[in-house]
Amino acid sequence: MTVNKISLEWAIDFVNHHSDGDLFPKSIEIESIVNNKDDFTSMIANHNLNDFLPGSCRRFIVPKDEVSYRQATQLDPQDSIILSALVYEYGNEIEKLRLSDDVVFSYRFSPNINDGLYSNKKGWNDFWTKAEVLARSSTHILYCDIADFYNQIYHHTVENQLISAGWPNQAIKWLISLLESTTAGVSRGVPVGPHPIHLIAEATLIPVDNSLNSAGYKFIRYADDILIFCKSEKKAKFALSNLATILDRQQRLTLQRHKTKILKPVEFFSICREMIEDRPINNHEASLLSIIKKYSGGNPYKTISYAEISTDDWSLISNIAIEEIVNEYINSTPVDYIRLRWFYRRIAQIGHPGAINVSLENLEKLEPCFANICFYLGSIQTIAPKEWKKIGTKLLKLYKLPEVQSNEYFRLLILSVFSKNSYINHFSKLRELYQKSDPFIRREIILAAKTNRAYDWVRELKEHYPSMDPWQQRAMIYAVSGLAKDEKKYFLQRVTVKRPFEIALSKWSKNI
Repeated sequence: MTVNKISLEWAIDFVNHHSDGDLFPKSIEIESIVNNKDDFTSMIANHNLNDFLPGSCRRFIVPKDEVSYRQATQLDPQDSIILSALVYEYGNEIEKLRLSDDVVFSYRFSPNINDGLYSNKKGWNDFWTKAEVLARSSTHILYCDIADFYNQIYHHTVENQLISAGWPNQAIKWLISLLESTTAGVSRGVPVGPHPIHLIAEATLIPVDNSLNSAGYKFIRYADDILIFCKSEKKAKFALSNLATILDRQQRLTLQRHKTKILKPVEFFSICREMIEDRPINNHEASLLSIIKKYSGGNPYKTISYAEISTDDWSLISNIAIEEIVNEYINSTPVDYIRLRWFYRRIAQIGHPGAINVSLENLEKLEPCFANICFYLGSIQTIAPKEWKKIGTKLLKLYKLPEVQSNEYFRLLILSVFSKNSYINHFSKLRELYQKSDPFIRREIILAAKTNRAYDWVRELKEHYPSMDPWQQRAMIYAVSGLAKDEKKYFLQRVTVKRPFEIALSKWSKNI
């Protein structure tokens, strides 16, 4: 059995709407096949999946907080679509094997285009709310976190769990080959970043959940966070030993030592309250969130257009108030980056410009929120074109700072903003950066050239196409769509493309 046409079509819309993760700029080229799905799906649906070898992924070191980093992966867009289609089509077979959603709270599979692949966007809040309830009837709570979970998942464990879930053999083989392509052939680790991978990771913990359940423990889990509720300190210590043994025997996983704690309810209640998301830092944030909730219906992923918000409500959201919110967060000790990233996602829903200056002026303190800030900048709805030009000037100054130059991920995010709209401009400055830049930066400059209609410069790059990496080549195929019809047709006929995504992209570029 292969992936079907309906699943692929859903996956195209899903990746276009939600991108392929929260950490990277959206692959703009996906837009070329949204309205021409048949050109792409006809080449993959009902064909042998093993004919579609995984493409080239991108990996970057991404900050988690002030002192820790993680490696994140952005998949080739064709792989992202196929993976999303497979999880959409067969994900429910994994979901059937999981414990109930009042025990395991993370990434419950229930796909729809608006919310994505998972149903409960308040799962984290519900997890800690349930934890507080269970703690009331316990004397001690064991609080554990699996160490470096995604990077420690064995591909063989993934394979076994997908077999147990009844996935077709062809789908399993393709997925394992994808995982191996992201780990340079090493049979351990799944990519951090892509939305569908969360369910795959959850599948590998089903045996752990079942072992804890059969041992009679009262426990709940959210991803790699495990809480076990005990009637004595002695029983909590025994539970810790048993959990460590289960993790080791099941998958050779270990617990993070500095996060493993045995707590009394009084201590634990304070942690629960800290973990619940809806805790505005001041009255300004409380007022802002109530307005956003009024127009979003509580949906944290809904984009609200400026026209939807009444004049009275919009007047209540001032630049000064938003600046005070951000400043209060960054002046706290310690800075709550999880909550601050969440706040940036909320103001991105309404695209209010109030956080622009305070964010760009305090970027060093806001490093762990950098991806969210760039996404926010791309969401701005009510700003004059000349103001965008000023933002571009500030971003280029930031780009030259040593701390930005030393981090590939920061450079990628800054340059990605320049392809968001033509008002930000500054293309002449970007052009100067091209020759001395890394391939991933050259890609962003090519995309910015398309946005700024710098087609004469794009023409000059045609002869360098064969030496470009796959990500640059896709950007180039996308960018030449603005050339004269005969010129781009001649160029694209000479370009060798074999993968369905690039074939569909080339056809779109030729015909637009």
